[in-house]
Amino acid sequence: MIQQVLVKILLSPFSLLYGVGVSFRNFLYSAGVLKGVEFDLPVISVGNLSVGGAGKTPHIEYLIRQLREYVHIATLSRGYKRKTKG
Repeated sequence: MIQQVLVKILLSPFSLLYGVGVSFRNFLYSAGVLKGVEFDLPVISVGNLSVGGAGKTPHIEYLIRQLREYVHIATLSRGYKRKTKG
């Protein structure tokens, strides 16, 4: 119990910095400094900063099953437990 409180106290400044960074990035997009990417086709993006176990793969499988009878599907993935970028 005390360890959990200590960890929260020690990590709270990082949480604050992260929040400020995200808010600043969102501001840059809203101000037009950073530009989003537009595609000619509809795109569904599934992902977040959660590492493993967030349920992204089962969710994508569900979406594919639901949508493939209506539209052509292409799935792009960085790859499970991939270490390299690109």
